Amino acid sequence: MVQLGGERFDSGHVSLLAPLALIIFVACVGAIFLPLTGLAVSGSRDALRSWRDRRRRLRAAATGELRARALMSELCPHGWRAQITVVHGAPGLSSDPSNEAAAGPQRVVLDWTELEDESGRPAVMRQVCAPTIGEALEAMVADRRTDETLEQIERRAVADGALWPDL
Repeated sequence: MVQLGGERFDSGHVSLLAPLALIIFVACVGAIFLPLTGLAVSGSRDALRSWRDRRRRLRAAATGELRARALMSELCPHGWRAQITVVHGAPGLSSDPSNEAAAGPQRVVLDWTELEDESGRPAVMRQVCAPTIGEALEAMVADRRTDETLEQIERRAVADGALWPDL
């Protein structure tokens, strides 16, 4: 016999129903709580990931524009000008027939002009088409870099005594 607090313990009156019911209750709560916790965690993880991706895209777009402006300012010492036009689903964006093949699904047309000197006269006028503004800015910079490379080749050829262009 075991005495607890002065009373005698009778082992014949112990019921296992209460502890068993408690175990079943905890198992049921766990069976409901764990999947709900998993859904909440995955949902919040997806929301956080999409927020970060959206923020990263916006930051990249802003940085891309700043980078394009800085590069064009370096590549065009006398200045430059650009006009961006967003066109919704219009085929044939350019009057240039060489650009007609690429004009199907594009939505952004960027017309840019390099200025010749401080007077503001245009030296080079070009047009690029792209699906997004960022890609149009990148195409503009690539186009100007190509012009710069060709100008350097021409200057080297003239410095070497070659007549440019050869006639």
